[in-house]
Amino acid sequence: MKAIPKVIILIPTYNQENFIRQCLNSALDQSYKNYEIWVVNDGSTDKTSEIIYEYENKIKIFSKPNGGTASCWNHVLKLIDSDYIIGLDSDDELNFFTLEKTVELALNNLEADVIYSDYEFIDYKGSTIKLVFNPEPIDPLNQLISLHNKLGEPNNFVPFGHVRLYKTKSLLKIGGYDENYLYAEDYELLLRMAKDNYKFVRVPEVLYRYRWHYTNKGILSRKEQIEEVRKSVYLLKQNFDI
Repeated sequence: MKAIPKVIILIPTYNQENFIRQCLNSALDQSYKNYEIWVVNDGSTDKTSEIIYEYENKIKIFSKPNGGTASCWNHVLKLIDSDYIIGLDSDDELNFFTLEKTVELALNNLEADVIYSDYEFIDYKGSTIKLVFNPEPIDPLNQLISLHNKLGEPNNFVPFGHVRLYKTKSLLKIGGYDENYLYAEDYELLLRMAKDNYKFVRVPEVLYRYRWHYTNKGILSRKEQIEEVRKSVYLLKQNFDI
């Protein structure tokens, strides 16, 4: 019988009073049972802090000055004692089987460093806008660079997102997130992992609900995201023979 690995759901949050309850409720409502929820409050100034403390008996809470999503991950990364970590943005939601399905695939692919799935866009109220089916990881590095080459084109989504179950030791080995990236931190991390031949595996099911709303970072900071994607690819090509 295979051991049941422990998972930590990591939720960085900053000023998400409108959606943090839905996010936490989805994290608490999982078919998989061997997990903890860690919330990193990134200096919120609205009612986010008040809301997350309503859940203090069910989650672990960390607080820090505002520094961005990458700094939230790095703030707790070396404290994590689980086999796997899964990220959840505090305006998004998991579905009931997210942990079960991703961990199941991880156990059947022990060499995998990153497990990802398909996802859906939802609106402010939680209604489905569209489904996004991620590609298979045929050549992760070139697939990520291909996105860079098509910046600004419609339906040009980051491959291997939005839900990702990381093997903890792999995330530690790569050095965690680069805190110089405030808007495209996930892309930059995936680019480094792909360059170093970390193994990506896809769950061909919709397991994440990505909320598209007027305060979404992808809307408010689209220009900055594109600039950081360009920067990360430029530096990669400058420093390595790619």
